[in-house]
Amino acid sequence: MSIKIEDIVRGRLPLFNVLIAIVLIAIVTGLINPKFWELGNWQALLTWYLGLSVLAMGESMVLISGGIDLSVGSLASFSSMLLAIAVDRLGWSLQLSIIFVITVAVFIGLFHGAFVSIFSPPLPQIMPAFIITLADNIFFGGLATALTLGWPIPLYKYPDLMLIATPWMLASILLIVALVSIYVQRYSIIGRYIYAVGGNIEVSRLSGVPINRVRLFVYSYSAMCASIAGIIFTALMMTGYPGVGRGQELYAIASNAIGGVSLAGGEGNAVGAAVGAFLITLIRNALVLSGVSPYWYDPVTGVILGVAVAVDLYRRSRGAR
Repeated sequence: MSIKIEDIVRGRLPLFNVLIAIVLIAIVTGLINPKFWELGNWQALLTWYLGLSVLAMGESMVLISGGIDLSVGSLASFSSMLLAIAVDRLGWSLQLSIIFVITVAVFIGLFHGAFVSIFSPPLPQIMPAFIITLADNIFFGGLATALTLGWPIPLYKYPDLMLIATPWMLASILLIVALVSIYVQRYSIIGRYIYAVGGNIEVSRLSGVPINRVRLFVYSYSAMCASIAGIIFTALMMTGYPGVGRGQELYAIASNAIGGVSLAGGEGNAVGAAVGAFLITLIRNALVLSGVSPYWYDPVTGVILGVAVAVDLYRRSRGAR
């Protein structure tokens, strides 16, 4: 696909616009505080970006299909606690514990997909998706806290876990999730079905697209990515922490909206979600280095999300005319 100048000027390339914003924010922040360019700052920025980007790429599958997953943040927290309990309390090996955590998350995602399939139709698919994932956001967030009465589980005596937090391992995890996501969305049959369902579910149903199978896949993929993000957060802190992922689902959705994934479904990709996650992480880092109070981080992110959604709705309304 060729890139036309008028497409860039008129904002038809959300990803290009986000990259321009990243460059401008980096330049301005560097001028305000030269510490922005220091290696230590970038290591911290990129390290914490990885968990959010994995969450966002998993969320992109659901959003493109026309659904929504509000449970990914709490699933990350639950996965963190589950991993810590398996390793520290049950004495399982790290490898077995990771497999167990991811498997549990996939089954939770399958449950979400099945719930949406049972109640849609007659309901529009966004309604049961919103209900069940919001309920599980509360449930698994609370369960993560209840498992240890809110106390974290230190894991400093397990050096194997520390290996996951090394830059090369984190980068490898991100690359694998990105490549799998890109392959599924761009080159697989299920990927074509995902876009079809998100673009027009009624036409997809009449065309014989296995809609329920698509739902099972996207919600289980999203849950799997949430568990991987939880493992990443746990390795970074060397602690199973019950609140590590709480609220991150909103940033994952914001990352997708900013990166060009339409919240109405049928548009966008995992690359845009990952780039959007980087912009959000960069903005938070810029606010810290600029001396802005941390109480303003969420309001700023909310404004950015609102603008991204408004732009998406504007593009869609123009395209419908």
